[in-house]
Amino acid sequence: MQITFNKLCMLATAFLFLSGSVLAAMPSQPVNAPEPAKNLDTTTGFMQEITEDRPHTGPTRSGLEVYEYRCKGCHGRNTQGAPMPDDKYEWGLRMNKGFTLLMDHALNGYKDFLMPPKGGCRNCNEEEVKNAVIYMIESSGNQVSLKDKKFKPVNKDSQKTK
Repeated sequence: MQITFNKLCMLATAFLFLSGSVLAAMPSQPVNAPEPAKNLDTTTGFMQEITEDRPHTGPTRSGLEVYEYRCKGCHGRNTQGAPMPDDKYEWGLRMNKGFTLLMDHALNGYKDFLMPPKGGCRNCNEEEVKNAVIYMIESSGNQVSLKDKKFKPVNKDSQKTK
């Protein structure tokens, strides 16, 4: 069977017409689509995260304050697998590996900086990062032991010799 240029044009036109009809019949929003995340306007953007170099000079911020300021950008949406604060299962898996390892990942980054050091909060101190981690764990319904709450994190950058 030989296809001429005219037949090819007719086939292409029919294909485009039919595919357009199918697309027009599809709803613009998926059925039962989850609602978009709300109240994320308190987080700061990526460019601000990578250019911010001034340390926070006020009193030590609570876990909720740090979460709202920086963590919520990823953990409020489950971006790239970042567990949401209410996800008991995912936080439980992380806690089973140990609080020390969890803090190491939070402070120094994880998976080729998919989780950036200090969660991208360059002006957070180690205590504030720990407060944010504890806030998210406890928001999930998991418990953080008193020993872990007293944990003194040590950032690898602060251990480097000059």
